[in-house]
Formats: sequence, C-alpha cells, structure tokens
Amino acid sequence: MRKFLLPLLVALSFPTSVNASGFWLLTTTVKKPAAFKEYVQEFKPWLKSVGGSLVMKDSDPQIVEGRGGGLSVVISFPSKQAAIDAYNSPEYQELTKKRWASTKKTNLIIMGLNK
Repeated sequence: MRKFLLPLLVALSFPTSVNASGFWLLTTTVKKPAAFKEYVQEFKPWLKSVGGSLVMKDSDPQIVEGRGGGLSVVISFPSKQAAIDAYNSPEYQELTKKRWASTKKTNLIIMGLNK
C-alpha cells in the first residue's frame, strides 16, 4: 500500500491549472542591442495590457549547466493559459519578430504553483 500511496500524495501535491500562475522563462543572447531596445520599448506596454508582469531579469546569469544566454527573464501571467494566449496573440506574434531579429533565444511556458 505504501508503494502506491507515496506517488499518489506526490502527484496530488503538484498544482493543477486551477488558480496556478503561468510563466514565460526566457534565456537569450542579444545580438543587436539597438533593435532589442526597440522591441523592449514596445513590449512593456503590451505586457501590461495582457496582465503580465516582469518577475526577474538578469543580464549576467551564472550558467551552471548547459548553454544559456546573456539575458534571463521570468514573466508572470495570471494562468498558464493566459501565458499561452499572450504568446499566441496576433499582437505578440507581430511584436516578437523584432525579438527574433535581435536575439538568439530559448523560451518556455510553464505553470506555477497554486496560489
């Protein structure tokens, strides 16, 4: 019984999509600073308009495993679905062309813990 109970308790302790925040995790290397600055200036008001907020930004992350970029960013949204919807929105898809042209990137969308 113990063999089955522990995995069940562990599984139940993980968040469900109900009341859980969503996050964008980005690690990137800025190749064209002027173009990236233009992207950031347009990104900030857009982010606020979709209910997102900047949680963390580090332009000198300490990479301890794998390959990282010279800039790491965490952005919070009210839910994982809100993070996905924001990323897939036509407004962001148009805006992100500037980011693609100015950076090398890796992006993830993940679910946070229950609130």
